[in-house]
Amino acid sequence: MKKQNKKNNQLNILIAILGILIFLLALIIKESTILKLYLTLISITIIIIGHIFKRKEKIKYIPFLLVIYLLLTMTIDSITVILFSKIPIYSYNIISSENARVYNAIGLRVWQCNKNNYNDLKVDLFYNNGYMCNANDIDNIDSNSFLNSVVENYNEYKNKYVKVTGKINKKNGQNYIEMQPYEASSITVNGYVTFADNITLKIVFKENTDELDYYDIYDEITVVGIIKNIEINENRHAVYMYDTKIVSNKNINEFSISATTEEICDENILIHTNDKNNLYLSCISEMIVSYLDGSKYEIATALSANKIQVSDLYKNSLSLKKSDTDETILYEMETYNVIVCDSKKSKDIIIGNKQLDITENVCDNSSVIE
Repeated sequence: MKKQNKKNNQLNILIAILGILIFLLALIIKESTILKLYLTLISITIIIIGHIFKRKEKIKYIPFLLVIYLLLTMTIDSITVILFSKIPIYSYNIISSENARVYNAIGLRVWQCNKNNYNDLKVDLFYNNGYMCNANDIDNIDSNSFLNSVVENYNEYKNKYVKVTGKINKKNGQNYIEMQPYEASSITVNGYVTFADNITLKIVFKENTDELDYYDIYDEITVVGIIKNIEINENRHAVYMYDTKIVSNKNINEFSISATTEEICDENILIHTNDKNNLYLSCISEMIVSYLDGSKYEIATALSANKIQVSDLYKNSLSLKKSDTDETILYEMETYNVIVCDSKKSKDIIIGNKQLDITENVCDNSSVIE
């Protein structure tokens, strides 16, 4: 009897080892294949059979054992994915783009940025990140073209990552913007266009994105994200993009400022105010801030949107002149002059034509047209 029990124990051990080895084989396989899942289920089945055979358990315990071993293998699978950047066995959903795949599992997802490369994988624990691959690998779509085709071809876009370039028609904080189809306007400054409201791309960021601070309504932006769902309300469509990432680069540090001056002028015009300064235009009909990407903004818009600071208006001056009586300074720029009044006496800063001079004592005579 003892001899028979010993043989049974040895058999049980061999069965358990076989089941473990089959599961290890499933973990080792690099490629994304259904075979990994089949091998795991086979290993669980073998271990359960060995367990029941060893302990003479009744059939009714099989569901309980199955749940236990499924949870155990899921846990081991997740740990292996995190530690060794492997493709998960228990992927409940796989999303593909032109060159990449995303394997979604419980509590994590794995990015395979090259479908032919199983060694360079990126693990996103708890779905914290947006698009993790190189956005240059995705073809860029103009927002007008995308919004004109997405309803009719929605099944082609659903659960796909797309890269879209368009103009912002609505912005909410650092985690939400919208795009709508638009027509170019004859007004070129401030990025102004005419939007159509029949369809809207609602773009949701997973978390607050500081880069959005550089963008405002009418600004052009490029984003990449996954198209999840579409809503229809009274012939108006709303398409939702999630897991969004900004891939355009808004360079607000390189710009030029030009002024169109007037020879004859009357009163100074207040164009911007804050806690430290009141900014006036004197003998200037138009002042434009131009960026390298071709975008242009009126000076008041650029200041209110924090695209430039007040001090940017007179930094890198050609020359400066100080008052003999106080701390007022005249800065001579290429197309205009700036007077920064003595901060102890006034918050005023006056931007004027090249004839503006410190001897005019303009700090005491600023008037306002609102």
